[in-house]
Amino acid sequence: MNTLILYALLLSTPSPTVDAAALPLKCHLLNTADNFWFYKEQMVYKSHQFAIFQNFVGRTVTQVDLKSSELIRTTYIGDPYDPKYQILMGRCTDTSHVLKMWEVSDSP
Repeated sequence: MNTLILYALLLSTPSPTVDAAALPLKCHLLNTADNFWFYKEQMVYKSHQFAIFQNFVGRTVTQVDLKSSELIRTTYIGDPYDPKYQILMGRCTDTSHVLKMWEVSDSP
């Protein structure tokens, strides 16, 4: 009898919903302890092998290889400063899973 009541409660309890578009792509740099999180709205391009993210009005661009999950982050620090470039290397975790979740969030 208790099992039947528990089963009925489980069926009537709404499951929590997760906003798949809010799921971040989590990445870390190889030579430091720095971490970067990228969100769906930062992705400006995606192909079968690469995803490109943009931050800070295009001053920072990150390319993630979807096959290896490696990232290259390029930052341009310029006007009003002397122009300088910074290139960082890293790796992302669960890349294909996160991008698939973003695609699912686009489906009606």
